[in-house]
Amino acid sequence: MSAWRAIATGAVVAAIGGCVALVVLTGTPGAGPAAGPTGGRADPSLTADPPSASTVVTALRPAPVVPSTTRASATSGPAAEGARETGASASSGASGASPKPSAPTTRPSVKPSHKASASPPPPKSTAKPQVTTKPKPATTPKPTPKPSTTKPKPAPVKGQALPLAYATGNATQVVTVTASSTSATTATLRAWTKAPGGGWLPKGGPIVARIGSQGMTAHPSESRSATPMGSFTLTQAFGALGDPGTGLPYTRVDLSYWWISQAGPLYNTMQRCSGTCPFNTGSSSPNEHLATETPYYNYAVVIDYNRFPVTQGAGSAFFFHVTDGRPTAGCVAIGQSELVSIMRWLSPAAHPRILIGTG
Repeated sequence: MSAWRAIATGAVVAAIGGCVALVVLTGTPGAGPAAGPTGGRADPSLTADPPSASTVVTALRPAPVVPSTTRASATSGPAAEGARETGASASSGASGASPKPSAPTTRPSVKPSHKASASPPPPKSTAKPQVTTKPKPATTPKPTPKPSTTKPKPAPVKGQALPLAYATGNATQVVTVTASSTSATTATLRAWTKAPGGGWLPKGGPIVARIGSQGMTAHPSESRSATPMGSFTLTQAFGALGDPGTGLPYTRVDLSYWWISQAGPLYNTMQRCSGTCPFNTGSSSPNEHLATETPYYNYAVVIDYNRFPVTQGAGSAFFFHVTDGRPTAGCVAIGQSELVSIMRWLSPAAHPRILIGTG
């Protein structure tokens, strides 16, 4: 190559529009042709004007997208060094002998540093994914049944038959008065409670009772001192003394109370009257002045003979009262303490009855 001609070659790496371009520049540093070595005419082949413009060869390829740290390293790495060396060569070629034209600088091999700096993917786990199952609610184990230590309930207690074969209706409390014969003036009195399994259970022991001086009869009257026979309800009580604690309706009598035995609409009923009364109150009256009949009527329970309904002349004023130890005019009499005990036991809810007869 002639000395006038100098070839300067520079390689610059630039980023254009997101791509990498390799630019090769060639040109002459001076103007006009150079003189030949002998001072003569120049070789016509060498008189042509040097290229007036740089020849640019551009190879484009998509530039990898790298983080800021990668780009910084790319401009300061081997590619930049190559560009500087190429520029230096170009400068020396311009000032010295014509060097051989250098080959175009190859594209720098810049691998995205982000691949190296990125963390490697975690190794795949070979363990099976753990399946979370809902815990089943804890179940309380059933206790082992213990052998029963309780005794079986006993069968309902069965009672016995009453000594008198009279109807008792719906009564669960009964008092029986049993004489050996219809002419007897004493009898055995006993209280009974109906048994759950049927029959009757005695309450307390037997008690000696006084009955009519003419014994007992199935056909009482006002003219006889005999105790009526049969089954009768007990619904009312009274006495010259205060209420002993009976469940029956109780009336404490005073001098105004009478029991009527004279024929008429008031027959066999309790009446109260002061002053002039609609019934006979004289000394010859068959009516009883209750508060004056002591100790008999200290406490008394009315025997409902001939009361519902009432039959005139069939007998009246039959009571279960306190005894004085002698036969009665037709009533049933026992000791006062024994009578009070029975009165406290009697209850309207039990529909009590008294049964009088022989057996």
